[in-house]
Formats: sequence, C-alpha cells, structure tokens
Amino acid sequence: MAQFFVMPQASPTMTVGVVAKWLVNDGDTLAPSQAIAQVETDKATMDIEVFDKGVMLKRLATEGQEVPPGQPIAIIGAKAGEDVAALVAEYAATVASASTAAKPTTAPAPTEPEPAPPVAVAAAPVAADAPASAPSSPTGAATPRPTWAGKTVDDSFMEPRGAYRAPARRVMASPLARARAQELGIDVSRLRGSGPGGRIVAADVVSGPSAAKPTTRRADESARATQMRKTIARRLAEVHQQVPVFYLTVTFDATQIVALKEACGRRDMKVSVNDILIRCVASALRDVPEVNAQWTGDAIVRKGSIDIGVAVALPEGLITPVIRDADQKGFAAIGAEVRALAARAKEGKLAPEEYTGGTFTISNLGMFEIDQFTAILNPPEAAILAVGSAMEVPAVVNGTVVAQRRMKLTMTCDHRVIDGALGARFLQALRAYVENPGLLSAV
Repeated sequence: MAQFFVMPQASPTMTVGVVAKWLVNDGDTLAPSQAIAQVETDKATMDIEVFDKGVMLKRLATEGQEVPPGQPIAIIGAKAGEDVAALVAEYAATVASASTAAKPTTAPAPTEPEPAPPVAVAAAPVAADAPASAPSSPTGAATPRPTWAGKTVDDSFMEPRGAYRAPARRVMASPLARARAQELGIDVSRLRGSGPGGRIVAADVVSGPSAAKPTTRRADESARATQMRKTIARRLAEVHQQVPVFYLTVTFDATQIVALKEACGRRDMKVSVNDILIRCVASALRDVPEVNAQWTGDAIVRKGSIDIGVAVALPEGLITPVIRDADQKGFAAIGAEVRALAARAKEGKLAPEEYTGGTFTISNLGMFEIDQFTAILNPPEAAILAVGSAMEVPAVVNGTVVAQRRMKLTMTCDHRVIDGALGARFLQALRAYVENPGLLSAV
C-alpha cells in the first residue's frame, strides 16, 4: 500500500532539512536499509534510508528544498503502478495550508477621513493709511551690507557670492603623452613628470602608478547559507545575548608536552600535541569536577562522565565530535579516535550520538600558528578551552634568559557555573599535567 515517507529528525536540534541530492528515481525498486537521498541538516549532510523493501512511486520534495521534520518528501509503495493521486492531493493541500499559515496577516489600509468643508472667513478691513505688512519670507528682505571694523564696506571691494573658482592646475605634458594617456584611459594630472621642468612625457604614462590606471572590479558572489551555518549563527547569537561569560588566559611551558609527542612518534605512535592535551584536560576535570558541569536554569548539574568535544573545521562550518570517558584513555587511543571521528565528520557521516552530549570542548588553532584567541561557548557546556601555538620564545628561567616552548590557552567560562577562583583552580590543575605529561598513561 502506498504511503508517505517523511523527513526524519536527523539530529536533536534539527528544525529543517534540505534535500541535497536524490539517490533514486521514480519507479526504482528499493531494498531494505537502502539510502534514497542525502539530507543536509544543521550538523552534517547524511544519507537517509528506507527500512523495508518497496518501490519509489513519487519523489515529492525537490533537490535544494527545505523540509521540516515529519513532512512528506516521497511516496513509497509495495509495488509499481499503485494509484498515488489521493496522496499527492493530500500533500498539495498540506503544503498550501502551511504556506498560508506562514504568510503574515496584512491589516487593511486605513481610510482617509473626508475632508472638512471649507469655512469662509471674512477678510478684516484694512485702513487706507495702514502700512504694508512685512513679507513673511526672507526672500524679500534686503541683503545686509558687509562691514569691517564697524564700518560699511563698499560693494566694489567684494567678490559676488559663490562666484570664486580656484584656477585649474595647469598640467605640463607633451602631445604624445596626452595622446597615449587618452588611449589608456589615464588621468595625466595624477602622473609625476620626469621631463624638463616636471613635464610629463610618454614614458611617464606607460610606467605611471597603477592607481592611475583603470582597474577591473570583480562582481560580488553570494553563497547559500547551509543549515549548519544557520544553526551556528543562531546559537552563537543566543550565547552572546543570554550567557554571562568571562575569560581566563594562562601561558604554559610546553617543552615537555612537545617532547612527549616526539617521543611517541619515535615509538611509531601517532599522537599529536592536541591528543595529549585532551587527556591533560580530562585529568584536570577529574581533579576539579565543578568545572565539568552544566547550567539547567534552576540547578547546576555536575556530569558524572568526562566527555571532551574536539572542534573540527568543515568547509560549511564547525562540528565537535566527542571523545567519551577521555580520562580513562591513553594518548594513543585518544589520537586514533580523534582521527577516525574527524574523518567521518569531513565526510558528513557522523551519527548524532558522536557529536552531542559533550561536557567540555577544546578548540585548537595552534596548527595554524595562532598565538592566542577566545572561543565561544558550546551550550549547555560551561567552559571551552582555546589553544594557541606552542612557540619557541625567550623566557626567564632561574634568572637566565633561555629559549622555551610556550603555549597560551584561554578558557571561556559561563559565570553562572564557574566563578573566577574556580576557573583559576582548574587551570592550575591543568598546568600540572601539561608541564608534566609523563605522569599520564600514553597507551
């Protein structure tokens, strides 16, 4: 029996999905768990599948169309040739009803009142010897005579108002230079002459400044905002408007964490500085669990597990795959999991449970040689750590200036959950692990 196939709720925060691409055509036979379309959500572009075998009778949504969850996008039946006229009519009525409800109600234009009838007013008699009334407009008033030092100045000394024009600067240029400039569309008055007395010659026109030459302006380009970018824009605006945040910046000695990363490489362990830092953060959260918390409106919930979100940049936005129970994993295990999640994120194949439910987020731009930056909270988490590059800089150690790896980190804190002293205590715990990462397990 023919029935609707509706847009699924592909992510917990999804309010609308875009049919990016159909993978089947009308009349195609469908197998169980077959992907029929690619749908762009606020998190990623993912395949949607059918549960049972059947036939694609009619695709209702077009590619690029925005469809809310629960609205039909296709009609699927058990066999080809089934009558779908009633379902098509029902779908058209549903879309028309939704479109009508979305249109704003226009209030009728106010009617203008009838003009009042003119009232005759008798003119007051004017005495024959009454003086003529002064003109109401200043146009009839006499122009005041110019004065200087308290005496009237004769008009012959004054220029007529607005009559003065600055004389145009005479440009000395050879006839050949003027002809060449006209061909190239160059204003000779903007050139500097190299001839006798500053005269502009043909060579000056050819080698003149590029600012004097006509430029070709490229047209603006408009790119469609993806569902992910729209969601990012909406959530970031909400954070800035609703969440009171403050920032704590520290500088750590990164010598040991970089040395540990290199030592792991010599043991054929694929571990990055960020992988080690994830474990350091997880251990610090275990020591200071008050930071591993969320604000719910009437309570502060301290999360039992430590699940670290790792910001991954995508062409269309940002997503944060989550490393579950990061405090119980070694550097190598964390590194392997980060690489696998990042690869799936770039392919748009992350499942919702792989990028939701984090308790703390790390955003690292050190690989782009960024010294320091601030990150925006990823609610409902109470903190996010922005990590800069581990750069070799001059540092004073025991009264001596030496070259040392230094790393700046800035933590953005939700002040409803984390006070300044609590945030500082967490960063102290984090410093102990970053500057002595050998205390942690590498595997």
